[in-house]
Amino acid sequence: MKNNYDVIVIGAGPGGITCGALLAKWGLKTLVIDKNSQPGGKMMTVSREGFRYELFPILGMPALGSHFHTVIEKLDLEKEVELILPDPVGELHYRNSSGERRILLLAGAGQYMDPQEVFNFLGITNPDMPEVLRIFTDMLSMSPSDLEALDDVSVQQFLARYQIPRSLYAFLAVLQTEGPMECPEDVACASEFIRLFREMQQGGGGRYIRGGYGRMFEAEAKVVDDHGGKVLLRTRAEKINIKNGKVSGVVTDKGTFHAPVVVSNAGIQPTVLNLVGEKYFDKSYVSYVRDLVPSWGVAGVRYILNKPILEYPMYIIISENAVSTTESWRRAEAGVMPEEAYVYIGTNSMYPGMAPTGKQLVYTGITCPADPKAKVKPYLDMAEAAMTDIWPDILNHVESKTDYGPAEACRLGRDSVVPGQGGECFGLAQIVGQCGKHKPSPKAPINGLFYVGFDAGGNGMGTNQAVGSGLNVASLVYDYHQEKI
Repeated sequence: MKNNYDVIVIGAGPGGITCGALLAKWGLKTLVIDKNSQPGGKMMTVSREGFRYELFPILGMPALGSHFHTVIEKLDLEKEVELILPDPVGELHYRNSSGERRILLLAGAGQYMDPQEVFNFLGITNPDMPEVLRIFTDMLSMSPSDLEALDDVSVQQFLARYQIPRSLYAFLAVLQTEGPMECPEDVACASEFIRLFREMQQGGGGRYIRGGYGRMFEAEAKVVDDHGGKVLLRTRAEKINIKNGKVSGVVTDKGTFHAPVVVSNAGIQPTVLNLVGEKYFDKSYVSYVRDLVPSWGVAGVRYILNKPILEYPMYIIISENAVSTTESWRRAEAGVMPEEAYVYIGTNSMYPGMAPTGKQLVYTGITCPADPKAKVKPYLDMAEAAMTDIWPDILNHVESKTDYGPAEACRLGRDSVVPGQGGECFGLAQIVGQCGKHKPSPKAPINGLFYVGFDAGGNGMGTNQAVGSGLNVASLVYDYHQEKI
């Protein structure tokens, strides 16, 4: 029948469209539906005013050996999707306790960076070296069982085991924790922190895609169509049908579609609490899902400049006083902003075809609440102040600017079904109790229902974790289909 499929994927974010493309290529009749006008979710690439850009900042880590590389190869997309590895990637700006600013040029992926240069940058002296070398050696040499033991340890607790200089502490607690994980050191999971640290050391950062990240997701959507499936955009999922304890299909605003398998990229909480409904799950499972904690949000401003100002793709600003905790973030939510914070500033305008000649698009990013109703202006002001501290005259070259934040993230990504949530940067927070062995299973306790994306099925940073989840969950779904259907 026309509306019958082997599998339906709800959501064409990085995890959902990757999962759908792989299943279609492997021979399953696949339907992917998404409420947006193009695939990619929050990481779609849009074209406006002569610019092409993503709606949110992307660090692109790891640059080498990523899940993107694997998916491109598995889907035979080498000719359609070209990965770019800039060199240098950007600058790290660090302010010490005396107010002195130091700048470190960040080498591109695969390029050697002298550790002594980093130590000098952080002001690490010879007496500090034994303990500095001990923590780095420990992080790089841990066995899988050692890492698993840290699933229940916070970054703060882990770092307290070492007598390292405050500058290195801030480097690890801000640049290596809040930046890639969007959660503070006192709740961030140490095992996930170390996995990300290893990925960055081995593969670097700054990976980009020629034409924008959307090229990848658009190419994956075409794979679905080319292998007998279908991608329906501007189509909102309203309900996942359950019959006799099994998935039977999806109700959308464009009609009902039938399938014995549904993969949800809509987020575990919206899936359980809204699309399926609590009555189909055990009460303890509903409580477990409801209590899961999302990552914090990101807010910023996209500036269109009448001349190029930034020389490199990314600039990261940290300081010894920017180490955040849940308490400092609660104070910020109550209106008491910190004096200093982690700020990300970037541009993709130097890549071919991404900006009109002689112009540049610059965006700022700063951690903020995940509540779509949150007032983000104080965060935007702090990020702008950090930007103008580096480029004092940059605002004189602004032709227009547009704010973004948790409200836009919710509109493009998951629906808000729990008060104060929906506008998170990634999905579930990478905190103690939600990583490693505690990560939610991608298999729901309903036959034929799976989760994909940042909430289940993977680990790592941002889009790389989501794409990795798409790889893992596609294999699970394919095996399930072969055994059960």
